[in-house]
Amino acid sequence: MAGQSRGRSALIALLVAIPVLGMVGITTVTASNVATPAERVVLELGSTEARVLIAAAPDPKFTQDPLNEGHWGYSDDAARADAAQSIEPTPVTTASLFPADTRLLSIRSTAVVVETKDGLGSFTAVQGQPWDPSFAGKWDVTAGSAPSTDHEIMVTAAALERLGAQIGSTATFAAPTAESFTISGTIRTASLDDAAVAFYGMPGVFDGVMPDDADLQTEWYLPNTPLTWSQIGDLNPRGATVLSRTVLLDPPPIGSYSYASGGSSSSFQNLFVALLGGFALFEVALLAGAAFTVGARTQQRTLATLASVGGDKRMLFRVMSFGGVILGALGAALGTVLGLAGAWIFMQISANGSAARYPGFHLDLVSLLVIAAFAVLAGWCAAAVPARAAGRIDVLAALRGAQRPPRTTRRRPLAGLVLLAIGAVIAVAGGLIELAAYVPIYRPGLATLGIWLIVGGPVIMQIGAVFVAPLILRWAARVASRVGPGARLATRDVARNPGRSVPAIAAIMSCVFVATFAMSLVATFQLNSTKNYVFGAPLDTASVSLSTYLDEPPYGYVLQTTGPEVVAAVESSFPSAQARLLSSTEDPPMGFGETDTSSAAEPTFALPRLDPDTVCPSDASRLGSSPEAENRTDIRCPTPFYLDTFMMSSTNDHIWVGDLADFTAILGEPVSDESRATLAAGGAVATYAQYLVDDNIQIDWVTESNSTLEPARSVTLAASVQEPEHPLPYAVFMLASTADAANLEYRPSMVVSSIGAAPTQAEFDHAKGALAAISPNFSLISESGPQTYGASWTWALLGLTAIIALVTASITIGLARADGHRDNAVLTSLGASPRVRRAFGFWQAVVIVGLGSVIGVLLGLVPSLALSLTRDTAGHSLLPFTPPWLQLALIVVALPALVAVGGALTADGNRTRFSNRAMFD
Repeated sequence: MAGQSRGRSALIALLVAIPVLGMVGITTVTASNVATPAERVVLELGSTEARVLIAAAPDPKFTQDPLNEGHWGYSDDAARADAAQSIEPTPVTTASLFPADTRLLSIRSTAVVVETKDGLGSFTAVQGQPWDPSFAGKWDVTAGSAPSTDHEIMVTAAALERLGAQIGSTATFAAPTAESFTISGTIRTASLDDAAVAFYGMPGVFDGVMPDDADLQTEWYLPNTPLTWSQIGDLNPRGATVLSRTVLLDPPPIGSYSYASGGSSSSFQNLFVALLGGFALFEVALLAGAAFTVGARTQQRTLATLASVGGDKRMLFRVMSFGGVILGALGAALGTVLGLAGAWIFMQISANGSAARYPGFHLDLVSLLVIAAFAVLAGWCAAAVPARAAGRIDVLAALRGAQRPPRTTRRRPLAGLVLLAIGAVIAVAGGLIELAAYVPIYRPGLATLGIWLIVGGPVIMQIGAVFVAPLILRWAARVASRVGPGARLATRDVARNPGRSVPAIAAIMSCVFVATFAMSLVATFQLNSTKNYVFGAPLDTASVSLSTYLDEPPYGYVLQTTGPEVVAAVESSFPSAQARLLSSTEDPPMGFGETDTSSAAEPTFALPRLDPDTVCPSDASRLGSSPEAENRTDIRCPTPFYLDTFMMSSTNDHIWVGDLADFTAILGEPVSDESRATLAAGGAVATYAQYLVDDNIQIDWVTESNSTLEPARSVTLAASVQEPEHPLPYAVFMLASTADAANLEYRPSMVVSSIGAAPTQAEFDHAKGALAAISPNFSLISESGPQTYGASWTWALLGLTAIIALVTASITIGLARADGHRDNAVLTSLGASPRVRRAFGFWQAVVIVGLGSVIGVLLGLVPSLALSLTRDTAGHSLLPFTPPWLQLALIVVALPALVAVGGALTADGNRTRFSNRAMFD
């Protein structure tokens, strides 16, 4: 029977194929992102046998993940008595781990500053022998020749473009050493994309450090020495980690080793694809179900003939439902083929030249079979409802060609109302449970239950709305009968054919529901992201901390004394820059709040005192405390991050000293008259009111930030408050004269500059290069504010919803016109004007799309409203109810209007031409 109406069958198969295409494409691209063991061996090792790193000092408990040498740790199960007696107390060299004749290739990366055609730029450089044939697959020479002397280097193809050079040209380096090199050729790195700029030279040519002198920072490759997992176990206690070709291709059984990183889980991604595919197949089942319903009505004489010759209800059901299986399988096959082709095309377009992006074209056969099975199931489910109705066919009426209007009952609307009420109660209960999950302490199990109820309640409400929809359609028909003949005919047609109208409304409703919920969540997350964003400086400001990290003994932060050079570098990089060199007092080191037993000669540091009545009583800055759990009902807890000593330590001091221009740079806005008066009178200005007590600021000299001892001395200054537009990590500001009078020691610690707008990539690269020429450890931060993704996502969701609604309405209206060809013939015979036909198409779309959109939006707001019931200690919602009202209004008003106009424009061309009475029979 599926072959009797090829157009309708093709439509159903195509409907099934579309979601299959998407899911097959997603799963194939996802699988192609993950390298197989053989592909990973080439990406990581090239043609070498193993990579060795010295990761730590020798320890008998030291062990590693066999599949990732970067994941290592200490385990009692790995301890070996023989190793404990033979290991050295300090890190060993890699060469000492192998026989003297073992061939080793070194690779070590460093940062370099190079003169480009646009100015200085900071890039990554590799020192070693990457052009060696043993690295084939990981590094490959693409043009020219390998360096033969220390004065020759190789570069990537993108580096030639960036330098404005060619093979044989000279590249000038400004740091870490000033040197010029001849470019001998180009090289391709498998893990880098085509736009990557990188430089390659012999060991030590860029920074003067030979690999044996920096063993902890060097990768050593073994071209000819395979290493088994047992041999790696012998090397681990010496502080070495190994990535071995032998182990990657034949890993030890899980559970046979004591340390494993666990790897990355794709469960969330699989769940997302499953939910997306399930929703798409649900939409398809609804629309295909409507198509099967129309088909069953068209084929009622055939079904009646089959019943008249002895076909029972089960046979009629099997005949109809097996058509769904056939069309589902056909759609699955078509979608799979198109999905694989689409995935291949997408990979070709999105490939960036990095072999790590798509190591190969991989098929996830299990996922493909599951997708195909669900597609066939969706086809069967779509045909099951009309197949069940076909079993109750009136044989005599069907043979006469009579069509009985659907029976109206009260049970379904009442059941729908009950389901709506139950769903609403479940959603509200979920919101209350979610609120209880946060008070007095956070309970994740209860929170998860609340989420499921919040989402499940509206889903039940949607089922109830489907049951109530026929009643609403009948009400709409009564109301629209007063508008005009076109509206009356269209609404009655929709109301009297719920078999094709209700699935279309349900499809649009479910789509709009998901879109509304997603839009509301995106708007909520955007609001929270903006509210909780941590500004490091005023908006459109570049900042450079002079405190840099020392990555060699004794380690820790070191304050650089090159502030004027940094100022010059920043001003030369940004056209509108007016850099300021800011000074601050050194913060005390982080303490643990224990009693200080140090001598009186212990150095002290100035720190402004917070008003204890305005912050969390449990001392939020103390390590190990949990103020959120201990003071869940106290509105002062937790202490805001910008007052938290621990958050502001290391690079941001509390007390800042300078002139009014410096304070303006800190605030990112003009200094107020009150602040000017306070500073001129010898006082201090706090950026937050919590530092003031009776219009004064108290500065204590302490040995550590959480010291429980009385301060060595204290100074009280008159103060006022000028809060910045956004919370910033600066606490107190005073003039240099005030600091000198209070015997405060201060020194330059940061450079800031307003740059007016987000820097261009060339400006940013120039600034990084200029700073790297001063010190390779400087970090440039450009404050651009929180990411504004909410608007783009909501508009994208609106567009996607509009497309789905247009397709759904087009299919529904097309089915309605195919199903109503006899009515159309009657209208034609009675001389219905084009205006009536256009009005018929217009109101048909208004009712179906409008009703589905309104119900979908209303139900989609329920979970967001329930989630907003959660509260913090101050009574503020953790997930505020902030739907994007403009986009939702467009869904309710503009979307039905757009579809209705399309329906009206296409209605006039559907005039039925006939020459006999067969159209009526």
